[in-house]
Amino acid sequence: STVHTNDAPGAITRLVDMGVEPFLVASSLIGILAQRLVRTLCPQCKESYVASVEEVRELGLSPDMVGPNPTFWRGRGCPACLQTGFQGRTGIYEFMMPTDEIRQLILEKVDSTSIKRKAQQQGMRTLLEDGARKVLVGITSSAEVLSVAQDSA
Repeated sequence: STVHTNDAPGAITRLVDMGVEPFLVASSLIGILAQRLVRTLCPQCKESYVASVEEVRELGLSPDMVGPNPTFWRGRGCPACLQTGFQGRTGIYEFMMPTDEIRQLILEKVDSTSIKRKAQQQGMRTLLEDGARKVLVGITSSAEVLSVAQDSA
């Protein structure tokens, strides 16, 4: 079913806020997928550039993760994309599978930030992290990812 939240762990607290008992959420939850659409760069006019340290940090990356000259991508604009630099859309995703530890946190009625922290420790990739990966491979721009994923960071 669909629940509107900023991120995957937020769906848990939303269900509890709606009156679903935490033990029911903890016992019946299989997985939660948060998703956002981002525009994809136009393949005709996309160009690489060296990102600033600030831009790298905004995406949650560290300079040692991307090297001294991190390559990001942007759309220049051309007739194929009507001068927008973008053509089409793709998703960025955050998938959380509740483990026994996360189920216990649900039963303890902890906030979504604590659940998110535990899920990340257990390997969950956030919306921002998935978006950053798509920036690094030239699928979308950093500005595009930040416009839809920054509130979930």
